[in-house]
Amino acid sequence: MMTKIRQMAFVLFAIFALTSCEEEDNNPINPLTAHAGDPTEGFVGYSAILDGSKSTNASGQPISYKWEVSTKPNGTTATIEGKQEVLAKFTGSLPGEYVVRLSISYQSWEDEDTVTITLSEDEEPTLLADAGEDRSMEIGQAVTLDATQSTFEGAGVQILWETVSKPESSIVAIQNSNQLQATFNPDKAGEYVFKLTMTKGSLKSQDVLKITVLANGSGGPIIINEDILQDRTLSNVFTSDPDKLDYLVTKDVAVKGAKLTVEPGVRIGFEEGTGLIIAENGSLKAYTLDFTNQPIVFQGKEAEKGYWDGIKILSKNPPEYIAGIEVKDAGKLGYGLLIGPETRLFLTHSTIHHNEGVGIWFEIRSLISEFKTNKVYDNSESPLRIPARLMESIFWDSEIEGSAIQITEGKILSGLENFWPSYTVGYDILEDLVIYNGSSLVLTYGTKLNMADDKAIRVISGSVLRILGEANNPVIVEGKTKSKGAWRGIFIENSQMRVSSIGFAEIRHAGSNAITGQAPATIKLGNGGRLKLFNSTLNDGKGIGLEAVASNIILEMTDNTIKNHQNYPISVTAQMVEHLDYLTRMEDNAQNEVLVDGFNALAKDGGEIIWKGFAQRVSYLVKGLGRDLRIQSGMRIKAGVVIKMQDGSRIDVQDANGRLGYLNIEGVAGNPVIIQGVNEVGGSWYGITYSTNHAQNVINQAIISNAGKTMSNNFSAAITVDDIPQGSLLIQNTKIAKSGEHGIAVSKQFLDFLRISSLTFEGIAGEEILAWE
Repeated sequence: MMTKIRQMAFVLFAIFALTSCEEEDNNPINPLTAHAGDPTEGFVGYSAILDGSKSTNASGQPISYKWEVSTKPNGTTATIEGKQEVLAKFTGSLPGEYVVRLSISYQSWEDEDTVTITLSEDEEPTLLADAGEDRSMEIGQAVTLDATQSTFEGAGVQILWETVSKPESSIVAIQNSNQLQATFNPDKAGEYVFKLTMTKGSLKSQDVLKITVLANGSGGPIIINEDILQDRTLSNVFTSDPDKLDYLVTKDVAVKGAKLTVEPGVRIGFEEGTGLIIAENGSLKAYTLDFTNQPIVFQGKEAEKGYWDGIKILSKNPPEYIAGIEVKDAGKLGYGLLIGPETRLFLTHSTIHHNEGVGIWFEIRSLISEFKTNKVYDNSESPLRIPARLMESIFWDSEIEGSAIQITEGKILSGLENFWPSYTVGYDILEDLVIYNGSSLVLTYGTKLNMADDKAIRVISGSVLRILGEANNPVIVEGKTKSKGAWRGIFIENSQMRVSSIGFAEIRHAGSNAITGQAPATIKLGNGGRLKLFNSTLNDGKGIGLEAVASNIILEMTDNTIKNHQNYPISVTAQMVEHLDYLTRMEDNAQNEVLVDGFNALAKDGGEIIWKGFAQRVSYLVKGLGRDLRIQSGMRIKAGVVIKMQDGSRIDVQDANGRLGYLNIEGVAGNPVIIQGVNEVGGSWYGITYSTNHAQNVINQAIISNAGKTMSNNFSAAITVDDIPQGSLLIQNTKIAKSGEHGIAVSKQFLDFLRISSLTFEGIAGEEILAWE
């Protein structure tokens, strides 16, 4: 019977225990207990110790610490040195009570506590603990903890040295811990932290001392050969010999779930083929203000480019300050410093040099908080490899030297203005550079873009490109391969009322393939594109120099040169011709004519259309989808203009859509307007037909040739004054040559609507003037 009772009791106990475990799993207990230390008194201008060493974690795992000032007297400043250390130093600028909060964390657990620090004004404190300067020692030697530099008066001072932290598995103990001079014998290499407490009556003062013990008793660097899984600070070991390695990394080291802090003056060497990785949940803080005398150096054990891997920062934590570092001899993996995706870099006053590959490599989704006053040079491939959108964050005062900056992932979509510094090294554009979403890219004098093979610059969706060079210092955009057709060119489309500007620029080697449409071009305007082009040169293109044949475009040109293209220098719609500049120079192009597409009628409200021609008398070649010119409003053709018409084409002057059309051809003696067939074959095109009765229908000082193409069911003439609808014309001082049939044709009934004087006819197959009935 007793056995059964015992069995039943055991079953009930097991059920209760199991139930309790389930309840405990569903309602876990916070293992953390924060302890910010006992209330402390101190003096204004002198540090007081914040002590979180009595905080506990029931799981036995390391704790993360965070100190912050909660309340303070009005008007005071308070600082905490070592905010994330178990012991921190607090300083206040005014007397009074300060409340400091300690927050501790482990995984998702948190706890906090506060401590009150009372500061009083005392220029010469009667009790002030001084544990001495942090230093390094060799293992095997006894170490003296010396408080003799402390300030105290009289007898009765109580002294206590305590060990706060020591290397793992160390069993070191302090001897004479209640004396001004205590000792200990280090048994492991690493960092030892001690707290000195001095009390006298109600007064108490504390200080902290860090001793770094070197391995092997040789005075060599401290070896780092395993991942850093807890917060760790690397202190300057050889303060009297700044060129000596303080630490040597002998295998790949990753910082995981911890912060690595590197103090001023620290020099870290790396064995061949090793590197440092800051993992996604880790962080690196390497910060010095004495950039000249106490830089933080990451270098190879041997001073050879590519000797060690480099530093890879993958942290997704908030950015730590990195200032005054030097990275050299790295690049075995192709970089000195690599910034991972979603990692945010804060880098100032640093030097990245003497590395194989790229100095600093920013991956596609990396970020920059600040990049100022850095020096990047003597890296074998490139100083920077960086997405286009991040160049805006590279401050102009950084010194970038060597090969060109490599631009990857060319999307600029911030919707803001992006100014690229005009570094003399220039930029290698490795992917299409696409500016969209209302963004702007601004390139100033001295900037040079080297476009990779078959890549393009696209300016779309309300965005603009502003190239602003100077007369003697232009912006240069050319192929990375220095030959015709190396890259595609510049494409501007859907500008949404915003105007791109290209001024004092040299654009070379474009036209590898068509960006859109069929013909490649150095600069191409798509539908809705807007461009102001001035004082610039388009050179060595494989296609057309400038193409503007799309709809709803705006083009303004002043004093440009287009040369050495394998196609036409300019291709535009008939509507765009009036926007071409008289001083445009076109030289050594394979087809040195301006290609004009007359697909849409020439019509303008509130003014005349004026074709000015060019100082070099470069001709307009009417060709394309529309080989005819239909003039449906006022148009004036200035002296020196040369127009070439395709076989079977015509020029019609019409009234349309409420507009009164006219054509006024106004050459001058010695500089006539010339309108001829493209092949200079008699009767190759139909000629000019005036179907409007307008006083501005005038031809003066012109040569009209190769017109009058014969028709099987009608007569033809080089110039026709129509009767339905009624036309009129004043023509004088003009030569009509090589007509396929008649020179001028006019209805006999309306012969008075044709007024002539000083005409010359040459090679007319039919009548010089035909008056038909």
